[in-house]
Amino acid sequence: MAENFASLPIIDYNDALSPTTKAQFLSELRHALVKVGFFYLKNHTIPSQVQQDLLQTSGTFFGLPADKKAEVNMANSKSFRGYTGLRHERTAAKADERETFFAGLHEILDSSELPIFYNLVGSNQWPTETLAPGFRQSVERYLTEVDRLSERFTGLVAEALDMDPSVFAKFFKKPCMSGVKIAAYPLPNAQQGTTTEFQGVGPHKDGSFLTYLLQGTEHSSLEVQNKSGEWIAAPPIPGTLVVNIGRSLEALTQGVCVATTHRVNLRDEQYSRPSGNGRLGTRLTFPFFQMLGFDVTQEDIQLDIPAHITSLCDQNVQSDAESFFEEIFKTSIGEAFMVNALTSHPEVGKRWYPEPLAEALRQQQEGKDLDDSKMHATARVS
Repeated sequence: MAENFASLPIIDYNDALSPTTKAQFLSELRHALVKVGFFYLKNHTIPSQVQQDLLQTSGTFFGLPADKKAEVNMANSKSFRGYTGLRHERTAAKADERETFFAGLHEILDSSELPIFYNLVGSNQWPTETLAPGFRQSVERYLTEVDRLSERFTGLVAEALDMDPSVFAKFFKKPCMSGVKIAAYPLPNAQQGTTTEFQGVGPHKDGSFLTYLLQGTEHSSLEVQNKSGEWIAAPPIPGTLVVNIGRSLEALTQGVCVATTHRVNLRDEQYSRPSGNGRLGTRLTFPFFQMLGFDVTQEDIQLDIPAHITSLCDQNVQSDAESFFEEIFKTSIGEAFMVNALTSHPEVGKRWYPEPLAEALRQQQEGKDLDDSKMHATARVS
């Protein structure tokens, strides 16, 4: 039986920096990586002013008129960078009730001689300084800080699994698709009769090595699925990041660290202030996806993981995430990232990659049909 969790652990980054507390830190991190897949990280290194600037300028950007935000529409970019309008991004083949803006760390000016997935590291799009003062600067500063934190933390993950701190470094060959997705969740307009919940983001697992999420506002909308299939709330805790395992780390550790399914479930009551004094505005979040290099394949990731670590692997984990992504992550990482981008942003695919989009959607539908048949077979047995 899978080991349950009813809340996310809180880990103190400062404990990793002291010889007297590092062993305890690594023990707590190992538990979070293997038994939960999610944790809060407090006392991280991203300056509060950098976070506040990002929150303020992002609010300004999303408050712009629709036609102004559309000037940097993601559909203009074959690299899937820029703005995505409300309900234009899809998870598990359903529209998400959010707007987003994606900016990556790395760029390739000419990828014409490289595999198609290298297009994912093209140029960022930015609104003009007049329209969104300080927005580009605040995003780039945040990217620098969170990327620096992620690089340091990679070694701690290895140590927590009793491996050399440098064991993962070779998988982060630059350029890669690491970047931040700024997400805005307005209160959904309840026009669906008795509907009380809305898909901010549907059940999914990230493709990253790790994801570092800054919850910028007070909304309690993030939910994590424990290993028995129950949904657990992950409310914002001031001064923390929420860190979670992605499919890339799961693949590297041969399933010891399992990417945990999560979703954003929107309800009207989440837009009331926790103090009971008034209403909250748009929910703003800032997930940073720490990505592997594109050329990593299944053959590259045969790590020598200690037996006492592999013995911790729990195969009996329930998940509502689409299963077909588990198969595509057994090919090259770049190919998996491209399929994920196409199914999430079909408008970009229609403009730049019509044939790969059709194939990705076919794969997704086949995976959904298989999931549905398994679910119906289980229902008949029970």
